[in-house]
Amino acid sequence: MLVKVPEKIFDEILRKLKIQVYEYNSKIKEYGVYLKPYHIVYKNGKQYIYIGKYWYKLEKKEGKLKWIYLGKKKPIEKMPDPPAIPDYTIIRDVEGYVIDEKVLNEFK
Repeated sequence: MLVKVPEKIFDEILRKLKIQVYEYNSKIKEYGVYLKPYHIVYKNGKQYIYIGKYWYKLEKKEGKLKWIYLGKKKPIEKMPDPPAIPDYTIIRDVEGYVIDEKVLNEFK
């Protein structure tokens, strides 16, 4: 079930989830691919926020970093498994943040 949460609670949940992804990315640095910490999609006046869902590699072109999308599946089988971050629905609209109630239960 989706529930509204105050920005302060959302920020704390997002911080904890991103830390899991950052720690994992530190462990897999040698493979040259990364689990994107978060991705925001804008649609119909809302923001859909996805945590640790997409794989990328970074390339330098003309002195700039470019994220190259690799997909949703772990690109190299011999890498350690990513953190178990369920595919939660996180939405930001004009009224605030809406998240899956399971997220609240997990981070209490």
